[in-house]
Amino acid sequence: MSKVKMGMKVPKFAKITAEGAAALPTYDSTKIITVGEAVSGALTINRANAELYSDDGLNVKADEFSSASLALETDGIEDDVAAAIYGAAVASGLVTYSAGDVAPHGGLVYYTPMKDRSGAVYYKCWFFPKVQAAMGNDNSQTKASSVTFQTANTTFTIFACNTGAWMQTEIVESEAEAVTWCETKLGKTA
Repeated sequence: MSKVKMGMKVPKFAKITAEGAAALPTYDSTKIITVGEAVSGALTINRANAELYSDDGLNVKADEFSSASLALETDGIEDDVAAAIYGAAVASGLVTYSAGDVAPHGGLVYYTPMKDRSGAVYYKCWFFPKVQAAMGNDNSQTKASSVTFQTANTTFTIFACNTGAWMQTEIVESEAEAVTWCETKLGKTA
């Protein structure tokens, strides 16, 4: 029975501490951070493709994963979270963004509630083993006769890790299982 997505919840990030040749990266599970409350996410997959024609016909076709990006919109990003995902410096509460900042590679997880035709609710968990964040544009607007909410935008570039994996998903039956699944992928143990 098909399931439809109904939202997006709890995007979390942890910095990569090691990346072996034949295993998924490992993460600093003591510093798993919630990026913000999810408003929306748009996954774009980039593929490298080519066709070779010979003897008047298609002989070889290549269509392979190249990279992907996740445009994530959250309700906001706290300064300590921004420093952790964008690579800015923090000293005595002051966050300094510099031209030479390098965002760390890390793992990113979130889950989406889903419902099937019978009304049963499930949770699809998403794991991107190797990502790098880029800060989006910031907008502010004065309050007038109506209030306009402002959100934060971050684009995560998604890389294939050394095993070739770039994304893992799994459907679980409860929200508690989804939270545990996501945190476990970032190295958290019970």
